[in-house]
Amino acid sequence: MDDSLQTNASMSTEPRKPSSSPTDQPPADASAPAAPTRAAQSAGKARRLRTEADKLEAFCIIVRAASSAADHAAFAEVSRAASKALKAKFGGGSITSVFAWLTSAAGKDALDSVLAGEVELTGPLSTEEIVEAVALAQKAELLRTKEG
Repeated sequence: MDDSLQTNASMSTEPRKPSSSPTDQPPADASAPAAPTRAAQSAGKARRLRTEADKLEAFCIIVRAASSAADHAAFAEVSRAASKALKAKFGGGSITSVFAWLTSAAGKDALDSVLAGEVELTGPLSTEEIVEAVALAQKAELLRTKEG
């Protein structure tokens, strides 16, 4: 009998286990960046949500103040104060831009995040007051676009 056949015949009948070669396995550090990347993305999302919630709250305070103005002179005073506050906190803005943002997709997303509990309010307004202010902004924007 041929020696090579005898060697093969004398081998174990157990199923052969695949050998593990370095090329069969992903590099050890392939998954390492995934965890910090996810953490960075989560931290980035949390910062974005916090910024948007802060903007939502600040803008709703302005809407409430503007809506409670008794006359044009009081409204003009609210407008001036809002412009100063918006410049200090956000780099600029006006009552018109506040109302427009609150009724935009970004404003809706910020409100949805608060309502879903993804981010908590930290200012003086309750969630109900925020929802009411957004509704006031929507009514005002609707009137403004009909008149314009």
